[in-house]
Amino acid sequence: MKLIKISSLAFIAILLSLPSVFAQSVSKPKTPMMGWSSWNNFRVNIDEKLIKEQADALIKSGLKNSGYNFINIDDGFFGGRNAKGELQYNKKRFPNGMKAIADYIHSKGLKAGIYTEAGITSCAAIWDQDTIGTNSGLYNHDEEDLTLFLKTWGYDFLKVDWCGAEKMNLNEQLRYTQIANWIKVIKPQVLYNICRWKFPGEWAPLIADSWRVSGDIANNFNSILHIINQNADLWRYCSPGHFNDMDILQVGRGMTFEEDKSHFSLWCMMNSPLLLGNDLRSISKQTLSIVTNKELIALNQDPFCYQARRLQDSLGIQLWAKPLASAESGEVAVAFLNTNSVATDATLHIDKIGIDTKQAYTIRDLWKHENITTSSNATSTFSVPAHGVVVLKISGKSLPFNVFERTDAKKAALK
Repeated sequence: MKLIKISSLAFIAILLSLPSVFAQSVSKPKTPMMGWSSWNNFRVNIDEKLIKEQADALIKSGLKNSGYNFINIDDGFFGGRNAKGELQYNKKRFPNGMKAIADYIHSKGLKAGIYTEAGITSCAAIWDQDTIGTNSGLYNHDEEDLTLFLKTWGYDFLKVDWCGAEKMNLNEQLRYTQIANWIKVIKPQVLYNICRWKFPGEWAPLIADSWRVSGDIANNFNSILHIINQNADLWRYCSPGHFNDMDILQVGRGMTFEEDKSHFSLWCMMNSPLLLGNDLRSISKQTLSIVTNKELIALNQDPFCYQARRLQDSLGIQLWAKPLASAESGEVAVAFLNTNSVATDATLHIDKIGIDTKQAYTIRDLWKHENITTSSNATSTFSVPAHGVVVLKISGKSLPFNVFERTDAKKAALK
């Protein structure tokens, strides 16, 4: 038998062309990640002390007990490259290094996330004048940088931005696939996020755990509505372990109580990752009451991972619904979102969400934490606050061939 000799580079190329070989033996979380990220509140103004304090505050506040378990360091830690081209961290901001931070986070029973760029220059170097981050992107350094982040430093989540890559006119699918394939070789259990500021395309769910569907979130209700609208028709691409990322939460950063509840509710209903973006050291009781609502979090973490769909949008009232557990379980979560600046009544037609009105059913209000009716009536009416939300869980008997079963078949065909 004749032996064929191949170079080490060719061998690596063969490995990278077979990502499924590595993916089959790796177990990853099937529900959206939960945690905290540094960007919204601090942008590049981060350091070792601040990150440690956020980890401490996440524990002290009880957020960990509600499922929040990631501390993610975003842009702002880079220190350029040395003469050998090796990536450096900012030694003034992180004097003990990035591995020490990951070790500290892990010592708290939490997981650690970190940020990088698909091109040469990070977003903060371009937009925040953080010039020390220039030439800190992955481009031409995939293997060594990803080994550093994931193996040497020991991070569990990787967010990959696109600012420098956009300026280089790189091909999105090719570039993000290259990075995905290296992750599968180096540390396949790492969660991988594509930060492209829009839905990347049908290829994204095949290579990533989550992907951004919009530009950066702003701290106002119009931004929240814009992102919800951007994600409305992307429910087909959400499945266990693969999620449309609606960006870091702005809850507790200046919107009204009702707006914060609406924001959090739709992120839960639509299975977005839940990453807090406020300063956890000064989190208020009101904000805690929102982001630790276990009944809302349960919708986000439901193992069926069916992203809510907008079934109605009329006169400023939107109706969103999603089945829980299965399309025929008889359990459906419903959210009425009021985009009006005044309180507005909304009527729920029970049969329109796949529940048999000839049988008794229960309606539970997930913000009031109470069962509000047990009935077999065909409709129920609710007053929805201005810019507010009413979130319900309906438990009854599923109609055969209901709206979720019909569309779930179409969704399955896309996988």
